[in-house]
Amino acid sequence: MAPNALLHRLRARLSGTPLQPLHAAPSKAAAPAKAINPTPALVSASPAPPIITTPLTRAQLEAAIAKYGPTISLHPDEKYVNTSIEWYLSHATLVDTTLVAPAGRIVHPTVDQLPTGPGQDNGTRYELAMDDAAKAGDFSQAKAYVNAFWKPGMTYTDIQFWLFSGFNGHSTGNFESLVLDKIDHAGNVNLSPLGEHWADWEWNILRIDNTTQELIALGLSAHGGTDFYDTAAIKSKFKIVNGTHPVSYSSLNGHANFPSPGQNLTNEHKILGTPVGLEFNLVNATADGGLQFDCSTRYQVVSASWLNGTPDAYAIPNWVNYPYRWGPEGTHISMDTKSLGEILEALLGDAAKPLLHDPITELASWLLHVFVKQDMNGVIPPPLQAPWSGNY
Repeated sequence: MAPNALLHRLRARLSGTPLQPLHAAPSKAAAPAKAINPTPALVSASPAPPIITTPLTRAQLEAAIAKYGPTISLHPDEKYVNTSIEWYLSHATLVDTTLVAPAGRIVHPTVDQLPTGPGQDNGTRYELAMDDAAKAGDFSQAKAYVNAFWKPGMTYTDIQFWLFSGFNGHSTGNFESLVLDKIDHAGNVNLSPLGEHWADWEWNILRIDNTTQELIALGLSAHGGTDFYDTAAIKSKFKIVNGTHPVSYSSLNGHANFPSPGQNLTNEHKILGTPVGLEFNLVNATADGGLQFDCSTRYQVVSASWLNGTPDAYAIPNWVNYPYRWGPEGTHISMDTKSLGEILEALLGDAAKPLLHDPITELASWLLHVFVKQDMNGVIPPPLQAPWSGNY
C-alpha cells in the first residue's frame, strides 16, 4: 500500500469517520461531452454574515479623547478666536421676529432660554442680534463641543470636535495674471467684505476603531468639506505633541483646518490663459506662534446618541436643538461685479490692467456667486450640517 493511502486509512480509523476514497488525478484521456444549448447555472451566493460591532462605552469614549484629542493652533494674527456658546450668547439678543419690539426680545439669553424643536417660518422666526464685541471671542472660554457619531454596523466611532468662533473674517485671494498661459503678475488680495459672516463652526474628527480603541484616521474641516488622513498620513504630515495628540492648524480669519503651516491654497479657479487670463486660489494662511488649546481637556460631550437612555447618557444642552441661525437674518454682502472687478484690476498691477478687463469681470462674477451664496450671516447649527450625521 502506498504511504499516502496507509496514512489516510490510519487517520480515518483514529477519527472514527467513514473511510472516503482518495481522489485520483483526473484522466486526460476523456474530455466531458459538451451539452447542446447549455444554460449557465444560477449561483445563489449566501448572504454575507452581518457585521457585529460593539460601540464604545462612555469610559472608552473619554479615554480616546484623553489619548488622541487634537491641539488647535491659531494663527498669531487671528482676531476672531474660538469661544464658548455661553459667552457668545452673553453678547446677543434673542429676537422673535413675529412680535413688535420691545416684545419678543431676550437680552443676553442663557442656553436654556433658546427655543428648540422644528424651525418655524422657514427657520427664520428667531434670530440673534449681536453686539460688535462678540466678534473677537474670549479664548479663555473656548472649548470643543463633542458629537460622537456611531450607528449599528459601523466598526469605528467618529469623535467630532466642533469648534465655535463668534465671527468669520474676510477672505484672502491669491491671484495670478496670465499672459500666454504664463504668470505675469501675482499677489494676495484682501477680499473684504467677501467671506465675512457672524458665527463660524469648524470641526476635527478622530476616527476610532471600536475594537482596538486606536486612532485609524483624522478628519479636518475646510469650507464645508472634510479631508480625512489615514494613519500613515498622520505620521508624515502632522506635528504630534505629548506622544499621541495631532496638531490642527486653524487658518487666519476663516478657521479652516490644515495639518501644517503655510498658505494652503484651495478653491482653484482659472479663467482663460491664452492670450491672457487669471488664476485664483483662496488663501488659508496657517502659522506657528498663535494661541493653542487642547481638545483632550477643554471639551464638552453634547451628543453620543447610542448612550441615550442608559446610565452613561450625556446631558444634551438646549443649544444643540436650537434650529435657527447663529446670527442676524436678512443681511448680505453688498457688492456688484463691476465694483469688485475694479478692485481686482487695481490690485493686480498696471501692466496687466489693459489686458485683463474681461477675465477680471468674469472672475468677479464667479467670486460673488460663491461668497454671497455661502455667507449668510449666522451659520446653521451643527445638527443641521451634514457631518453631524456622518455625511462627509
